[in-house]
Amino acid sequence: MFFFTLPPLPKPPVETYQIVDVIDGDTIVTDKSQKVRLLSVDAPELDLCGGLEAKTKLESLVKGKKVKLHEVIADSYSRVVALVYQGRTSVNAEMVKSGWGKYNSINTSQSNTLLYYSRQAQDKGRGVFSPLCRQATNPENPKCLIKGNAARDNRNIYFFPGCSDYDRVIVEKNLGDRWFCTEAEAVKSGFQKSQNCYDKKF
Repeated sequence: MFFFTLPPLPKPPVETYQIVDVIDGDTIVTDKSQKVRLLSVDAPELDLCGGLEAKTKLESLVKGKKVKLHEVIADSYSRVVALVYQGRTSVNAEMVKSGWGKYNSINTSQSNTLLYYSRQAQDKGRGVFSPLCRQATNPENPKCLIKGNAARDNRNIYFFPGCSDYDRVIVEKNLGDRWFCTEAEAVKSGFQKSQNCYDKKF
């Protein structure tokens, strides 16, 4: 009795796309009018700290160039999401390495690489991890001490000196966090006093 092993089917060729536009730091547009989001990468919105820098970085990597898409999926918004390569360069990895894109831990073949570059960017204070966007003290107006954290537990909350753990609270401006000079200013902007402040007033 003879046994024959069939050769594996060849993998379909990976299609090449020309990138005609960059929407922001994690979304590009192909020559087929297809929007593609970088898999496992989150960049700041354009109106937030680091948003324009992230877009500029992505433009330098892909705009007007040919790319290939790997591990293509559709997200919950029915968008195309993929690992993007320009030649042998992983665009996703370059964005995370620069610090202008944050690794969001979706499992891919590049997860370990992206996690490594993410930790490196944090350790070296690159991109959104730099004092430009990530702040424990207010470099622009040291007298404005109220820290507003946006969208924490589905709420915008603020802390001031005297609140529990105030010194540990970080203002991440790339996430929409803000500094305030007064409680009234924070409340007017839609922020609520943290429960860690109890009945204290600033």
